[in-house]
Amino acid sequence: MVKSSEKMKRVHVIAMFVLLSSTLLGLCHVNLAKCLPANSMWVEPDQIILTDTVGHKFNVTIYTNLTVASYAWQFYLTYNKNHLNATGCWYSAGAKSEWAGTRPTSPQTPSYGSHNATHNYILFAESLQGAVETPPGKYSLAIVEFQIIAAPPEGQTYQSQIRLDIQGAFNTYILNTDLNEIPPNYGGSNYIIDEFTAILLIIIMPLISVYMALLKRKFKASAINQQIC
Repeated sequence: MVKSSEKMKRVHVIAMFVLLSSTLLGLCHVNLAKCLPANSMWVEPDQIILTDTVGHKFNVTIYTNLTVASYAWQFYLTYNKNHLNATGCWYSAGAKSEWAGTRPTSPQTPSYGSHNATHNYILFAESLQGAVETPPGKYSLAIVEFQIIAAPPEGQTYQSQIRLDIQGAFNTYILNTDLNEIPPNYGGSNYIIDEFTAILLIIIMPLISVYMALLKRKFKASAINQQIC
């Protein structure tokens, strides 16, 4: 009976760690953006909450939603270079984007550079070739990978935006089949790099207290049952 009790205890301890792990994952979460009204190009997720782990990488995806046929797109994505570094950019469906599908394209190589004293940019594009067009619809265009390069001081947070609507040496656009620009709505992404320890203690400690109280009550009841047996 003692061995059975110890086994039960280990099972509950494991369950507690699963509960804590789930809560931790909830702290580092993303909110997926809803499809923006056409015509539009946006960044998804629209909100990202990160721990202050320097070196941690995460991805965002660029989408478009169109009510007209299109032939080419380009985005000029800006981000705070004091917080993040862009470490990669590629089409969303391998050698092409979901937007391009099976149609012939003129692929491009992403470019990285400085937008101003505080922000860097990523420039990426794709164009169809020949007498083809992409029909109206929602499509993913590209995936961009970022790495956290700075952690906030204790008790503070870093907060900024990843944006498509800031013009610099280049700009963001979508072209129709006549190569005229389709005026789009833009949607960016807000991110927060937070001090992890403080949030952890605030949220986790009450959960631990409640769980341990329930666990203690269960073990007490189990011990009484064993004595009766």
